[in-house]
Amino acid sequence: MSRTIRRQAPPLEAIEAFILATRSSSFRDAADRLALSPSAFSRRIQALEAFVGVALFVRDKGSVTLSKTGERYLRMVEPAIDSIRRATVDLQAERGGMALRVVVPQSFAIGWLIPNLPDFQHKHADVKVELRIGRDIDDLRRGHADVAIYVGPGNIGSMPAIRIAPINGVMVSAPVLASGSAPPTSLAELPNVDRLAVYRPEGLWERWLRNLKYDGPPLAPPTYFEAQFLMFEAAAAGLGVAIVAPILAHRLLDQGRLVRLGAHEAPLGIDYYLVSADEAVQRRPDAIKFRKWIGEGLARFS
Repeated sequence: MSRTIRRQAPPLEAIEAFILATRSSSFRDAADRLALSPSAFSRRIQALEAFVGVALFVRDKGSVTLSKTGERYLRMVEPAIDSIRRATVDLQAERGGMALRVVVPQSFAIGWLIPNLPDFQHKHADVKVELRIGRDIDDLRRGHADVAIYVGPGNIGSMPAIRIAPINGVMVSAPVLASGSAPPTSLAELPNVDRLAVYRPEGLWERWLRNLKYDGPPLAPPTYFEAQFLMFEAAAAGLGVAIVAPILAHRLLDQGRLVRLGAHEAPLGIDYYLVSADEAVQRRPDAIKFRKWIGEGLARFS
């Protein structure tokens, strides 16, 4: 007589769909990311709920949210699935052919990393690098990336991190302002010019002026930009003065589109770190090569 052994765990594709649903704006979005039709994706979720015998989502008038049971189930299964994904990626990397997946802020990617990547490829033709634009390190926690260029200090938990460069700021503008006047060369002239800034990182002007012990009159609020490279271009167009990190703006400075104003330079209170997803990634040959190369490349800005 044959015996039927009941499965103790649901299919991995159902768990994958469940976790992705919790990380997406909707079931439709999650289905698109798995290249499934919405109905096929919903069937995976329904199959998982049938397997565990309880509803994991609350469905109400077209909206879907995690139930209390779903939240508890997610806390238990998500680390396990991420561990499986991480172990698989690490094993593939050991065999070769896997890319080193790097999360990097857009400003650093445009200002330094991408222009210098040909040098890395020339020196390490055996290593393939894939870039993912981002400001935080959640992709490391979720197993979607191996290392991240991170602007800190900040909360990185127990993930290994190495400080690769301090971020100092200098004051810059176009050689001639859009008004036709010469740019300022001293802090005392700042009340007479427009200042440019970015939303993130916050407070760069304030920290820079505080570190230089500025004691002049209060300054008008700066004009804000969404991204560093937009602020750089605005400064190069003569729209005002900006505080920039030479690491990011060195090409515009070398081209003469931006000029340093005076000899003022001060720390911005933040540094660049290279964060690894875990110690196994930190020990990988491709990660070691990338870490050594980027450290040497940024040394001139230290």
